[in-house]
Amino acid sequence: MNEPKISIVVLSFNGGECLRRCLSSVKKQIYPKNMVEIIVVDNGSTDRSVNIAKKYTDKVFVIRNFDGGYSNRASGMKMASGEYVYMILEQDMELRSKYFLQKMVKPLVENSQIVASFTREYPNSRQPWINRYISSTPSQSAPLFEYLTPSVSSTIVESKVDYSVCKYVIGHIPTTTHMIFRVSFLKKTTVWKQKWDFDHDTITKLVKAGYQKFAYVSDAGIYHYHVNNLRELVNKSLRNLDNHYFPYNRSLTYKWVDFSNKKEVLKLLFWVIYANLFFPALIKGFYRFLKTGDPIMLVEPIVVIVTTDALILKFLTNDVGRGLVAKAARTIFKFN
Repeated sequence: MNEPKISIVVLSFNGGECLRRCLSSVKKQIYPKNMVEIIVVDNGSTDRSVNIAKKYTDKVFVIRNFDGGYSNRASGMKMASGEYVYMILEQDMELRSKYFLQKMVKPLVENSQIVASFTREYPNSRQPWINRYISSTPSQSAPLFEYLTPSVSSTIVESKVDYSVCKYVIGHIPTTTHMIFRVSFLKKTTVWKQKWDFDHDTITKLVKAGYQKFAYVSDAGIYHYHVNNLRELVNKSLRNLDNHYFPYNRSLTYKWVDFSNKKEVLKLLFWVIYANLFFPALIKGFYRFLKTGDPIMLVEPIVVIVTTDALILKFLTNDVGRGLVAKAARTIFKFN
């Protein structure tokens, strides 16, 4: 295989040693060095992140924004000069092996209809217990979001030796991110013109434009050092609501829940009941323990109830959130 040029865009903000670990895993790749472009877009770090980044690439750009990094994602994407662009949206990620790029680019080279390739997140022994727990799911999702979104396996239409071909359709798109995109396809859609980029919205816009085939390369893998404890997981979820979901709710193309759809609202209500009953989640945690052999799965009921109820409280104490709750009530009971 003739290796095509890949641009790797890393977003950073006060990443320090996490950023070093991320960039080091990129530099270790068994891939022609002249065919890998590393771009770091820093959001005004006050630590040594910029100096660390400059040890790995001369393409370091400091762009200070206050929108959670969404505009920096769009800016970084447009800086790419490669045939493919890999968006590393969080600096606390590490490529799992030195053959990562080879494995990820293979389906894009073999199948010209594939718009992007993605992999799964893996746990490892260096991660804190809560990080290991959420990394047991391919998309490293908190339990509620794992429940609300389609699985990758439900989208697979063809299985190859080294990867699976997935077909996404509107209303059935997994929350898979950190993709290697085919730049020529991005340029043919509104994605390339947008001033800010939210990963799930980018995928939805590609699917709407007719680019429905994605490659799942499960063996490639990434380690994502996402959170250190349960409090951090809750705080990150709440921050995402404040910085992303509530402010941009009306303009988002990717919807976790359609509050005007009775079936989806009832599905969400079922989860709230399930989470607070505790015992069903305990059974699920025990099943996952038997399946994986990892005793960390037994924390399932605690993580489920704490994260779910924290999100409920956030909705009830936010004007936009209360409006969505009221909309859900109108949907169920059919009153104006």
